[in-house]
Amino acid sequence: MKGQKSLVFVFVGLLLVASLFLSARAEAAAPTPTAPIKLKYGTTEGPDHTFSLADKLWIDKIHKDTGGRVQITPFWGATLVSRTENVAELIKGVVDMAYLSPMTGFPIMLDTLAYPYGIPDWQTDARIYEEVFKKFPQIDAEWAALKMMQKSPAANYQLISRKPVRKIEDFKGLRVKATGVYTEVIKALGGEGFYLPMSETYIALQKGTVDAALAPTNTLKAMKFYEVAKYVTVLDWQSAVRAERGMNWNSYNDLPKDIQKIFDDSITFWSVETNKSKDKDDEEGIQLGKGAGVEFIKLSPEELTKVYKVMDTVMLASAAKLDAKGMPGTAIYKEVRRLVEQYIKK
Repeated sequence: MKGQKSLVFVFVGLLLVASLFLSARAEAAAPTPTAPIKLKYGTTEGPDHTFSLADKLWIDKIHKDTGGRVQITPFWGATLVSRTENVAELIKGVVDMAYLSPMTGFPIMLDTLAYPYGIPDWQTDARIYEEVFKKFPQIDAEWAALKMMQKSPAANYQLISRKPVRKIEDFKGLRVKATGVYTEVIKALGGEGFYLPMSETYIALQKGTVDAALAPTNTLKAMKFYEVAKYVTVLDWQSAVRAERGMNWNSYNDLPKDIQKIFDDSITFWSVETNKSKDKDDEEGIQLGKGAGVEFIKLSPEELTKVYKVMDTVMLASAAKLDAKGMPGTAIYKEVRRLVEQYIKK
């Protein structure tokens, strides 16, 4: 009897030893949890800005598609990147990704922004620039120091004004808040175009120190322009598609290959969501404006043709300046205008 009990104890002991051995082997074989990859995204815009809403959707998508392996922390409102040096700061590695708003250093991009005027929607603009980018690789080559993560047009400018503009003669003497080459366009139309920060434009319109602003319709709501400007002349001065978000090359190259692919596959998503957000904001501005009595003026085809002829002259002069620097300004302009005519007629 004692022998049987001894055998039982031995057997149980062996089972315990075997169990501990197998458990130890299982623990040794189990993969060690990998720490998440933490990245920083910097933008000059606040958390509720149109662009930032698209950023949040993209960040959530990356988190989901990587199974939580990538965690992106956004820094809003120019807290990590500045309004003037955000591209240089991204290249230096201040952040891993950033919203891009260069003011200098990208001559082809900056000097060709106004070429695709007369396009009412970003979808057509995007189709046109798919072809333009293929034909003129010099445009993307300007961004070689960083990885482009998203492209889209900037704002579709309309003329938001204190007084009605129904024909080309109404531009004469008009004082207009504008930017870049648009100041030259306003001048050529007989008005006075000058730069003014958007934050100062409401007061300027209210006091009458400016008569109008070239701005997207979302400003009727976002900047409350509906209170101080009761007319919107539809010009559809659409901008070129440009790089709007980028990534530091070192940050990208440090990612595992499968996560790099997830980032690459998300570029179209980020672009589309950005454009959808812009459309939503513009439509909300239009509806608010109409409800507040803002009149939306559509120029007759004859008047619009006159305006576009003036723009053609200004754009060709601007393109010639790029040509003089050895860049294909005129060639890009002519190709964009050819494609605009082709797609708008469809």
